[in-house]
Amino acid sequence: MKPLEEQIKELRGSSPSLTSLSADSNLLFSKTYGEKAKIINDGIFIPGKIYIADYATKTRPSPQHPYINRNPIFLFIKSDKSPNGEILISMDLNVIPSEYRGSIILKVWNQYQGIISENQKNNAQIPIPNFYNSLRSILNGTGWQSSLTGFRKDFIRDPKEIRYEDWVRLPYITDTKIEGASISKIYNYYRSKLNA
Repeated sequence: MKPLEEQIKELRGSSPSLTSLSADSNLLFSKTYGEKAKIINDGIFIPGKIYIADYATKTRPSPQHPYINRNPIFLFIKSDKSPNGEILISMDLNVIPSEYRGSIILKVWNQYQGIISENQKNNAQIPIPNFYNSLRSILNGTGWQSSLTGFRKDFIRDPKEIRYEDWVRLPYITDTKIEGASISKIYNYYRSKLNA
């Protein structure tokens, strides 16, 4: 498997503009991971893998929760128990501005390339050990903690694992189903936490 930096250069070189690259990436994700996609996930979430799913919570946007992501793309970190059921602690990649999203994905890829390569080569499900604590170290200064959230597992519908070969397109995904605050307001909030 090629290093992610090389994949990024090839992808950028194959597209006439960032707008075109974003449109192509949105289309690919719609076809590959949309409602009619044939990729199936058995409901087991592996730390260090990226998923897309529908999120069927009945919660509505409020002052405490200014937005709800109805179709999150998320980097799964760990599972926690709560009185309301299992919570999937994750990084919601949709709420990270693309320039920071790319940097975060690249850092995760470079740090864990051995596990990623092994998983891809053997179609394995090896989790990244102690993932949360290692993220705190490798992602320092990227604002990643502003994207941390918990998805109730019982509200997750039709989850699909994002294939490693499609990680290179994640920074260019702009299609979202976020209800409530505008994506520009969410991105501005994220950027405001970079220097906090």
